[in-house]
Amino acid sequence: MSTPTLTPTTTTTPDSAPRSRALSVRRGFLVAAPVLAGLFATVGAVADPSAGQSGDAMLRVYFDNPEALQFKSLGYHWAYAFWILPAMLVVPLVRAKGAWLATITGFVGFLGLSTMPGLLLTDWFDSAIGAAHGLEGHRAVTDAMEGMWGIPVFIMPGTIGLFLGLPLAMATLWRAGLARWWGLAAAVAAFASFMVSNATWPGTVAATAFMVVVSIALAKATADRGMDRTT
Repeated sequence: MSTPTLTPTTTTTPDSAPRSRALSVRRGFLVAAPVLAGLFATVGAVADPSAGQSGDAMLRVYFDNPEALQFKSLGYHWAYAFWILPAMLVVPLVRAKGAWLATITGFVGFLGLSTMPGLLLTDWFDSAIGAAHGLEGHRAVTDAMEGMWGIPVFIMPGTIGLFLGLPLAMATLWRAGLARWWGLAAAVAAFASFMVSNATWPGTVAATAFMVVVSIALAKATADRGMDRTT
């Protein structure tokens, strides 16, 4: 009667698991997102033919400069997308302490991504309506839309997502003990710089500098979380 041969088994731990190129790319995407947001915002601000203006003066410039406006709108479209994205990508990293905050953060990120980047399409409609029908025609369209209650309901979630998404992402990692307080401070400072400057290039450059700090915080927070290792 033969004796069965036992083959020794090995247990693979997250620390000893082989690195996955796909997961490394995923982690790199998370870390790069804030910097990309700042860079695309700067592209939008530099391309904006009416930067710092508002009201009728801004609209007239947009009516007459559709080419530059398209670069501005595309820049901000991707800036907003990358700005909000970390709020969703950090959720799987938090499983114990801060799990509820992570869930809320992911939901806020979903609200922002579902709406805010797409709102830039209105720039092109504004420009086209004004080019075809002038300022009075544009006013007639906006006046007709004022009674539509669904418009502010549509816009508000995107605004909330842009305002809170990245700070909540960093607060979630801080709460979980994965990031330091300065990552959250940099996320708040980036948005403040952007808003105080009225979305002009000095503010977007300052925001980009703060976003570099956020990316460093994300890199440190994810360095030991096994994001680039298979299990």
